Amino acid sequence: MVFWTCDETTSSTEHVDEFDEYMLVVQGCYMLLTDGRRIPVKAGEEYQIPRDVAHGGEVVAGTRTIHAFGGHRADRGCRSDAAC
Repeated sequence: MVFWTCDETTSSTEHVDEFDEYMLVVQGCYMLLTDGRRIPVKAGEEYQIPRDVAHGGEVVAGTRTIHAFGGHRADRGCRSDAAC
């Protein structure tokens, strides 16, 4: 799960994930770009992006989002005395 606050207006390049992504916009607006469409996701709205679907986005400064990812997203180092 990731909590993002965007300090400036920006965009993400189109990409494909190997896991599902659930997104909730807490404040502002996130413009989801997928399948040739521009889908505005506004504060209080949510969107499910299935795995293997190409998508990108544009975000307005001040936008806050919560993203939950299914599956394995990141590897984390383990201490030698801990089970991984």
